[in-house]
Amino acid sequence: MGNEYNKIGIFNWFGYVMPARERVKMIKEVGFDSIMLWWDEELFSSEGEKELLEIISMDIIIENLHVPYEECNLLWSEDKQKRDYIVNKHIEWIHDCDKYNIPMIVMHLTKHDIIKKTNKYGIESIKAIVEEGKKYNIKIAIENTRRDIIIDEVLDNIHSQWLGVCYDSSHANLYSDNLTSVLDKHGDRVMALHLSDNDGIADRHWLPNEGLIDWDKIINKLALIKYSGYISLEVFPDRNNNKYTKEMFLQKAYAQAVNIQKKLMKQTK
Repeated sequence: MGNEYNKIGIFNWFGYVMPARERVKMIKEVGFDSIMLWWDEELFSSEGEKELLEIISMDIIIENLHVPYEECNLLWSEDKQKRDYIVNKHIEWIHDCDKYNIPMIVMHLTKHDIIKKTNKYGIESIKAIVEEGKKYNIKIAIENTRRDIIIDEVLDNIHSQWLGVCYDSSHANLYSDNLTSVLDKHGDRVMALHLSDNDGIADRHWLPNEGLIDWDKIINKLALIKYSGYISLEVFPDRNNNKYTKEMFLQKAYAQAVNIQKKLMKQTK
């Protein structure tokens, strides 16, 4: 993606209820270069399109579109009708990306811990999604969730420049054998980041340095693999102890992202 790590991004939803365009306006005013969107009716419907078009007109980069994962386990189903249904949903989301000039979808391969291993049906499903992405120049970034072995086997079976990884630091801290194991194995295929912190117990989505994650370890690994994409946060405040106003939270988030950016740039000089 070129030298884009000088760009700082954040997920459009950062924990405060307000119209999407107001959230994006605040994000832009704080200094963020880019946003990540979630696909839902708020923006991606006939009623929501006006708000989405207003966001697009704000001249902020839309880095990627995170697509729903409630039914993603159907990717692995032996029932072809169920597989076709979920593949077609992903194809629709790819078409939405093409319509609104969003260059990437982020998707989950599994939900919870139901899928223990890959099968030929799931590999075929993901191949079909990647092929559709290729047709429209939309990258497909699969996010590390519960089992790294699933990502390993998908990437080992599908060799395409259109398929890569969205590295989620919080998931890695909770579910991987090693905080950077996904980066160790697939560094050359990392397309996006979801950076947040946690306490090692649950997926808290805290700001970096508010939990237990070793950020120097992640930054060192990102430098080693020569990651050059966006430094993007997927964060919101602690629901049980929210000490921030929305303005304060965004300012703190931006400062933490810039800190990661500076350390990464220093490492890569």
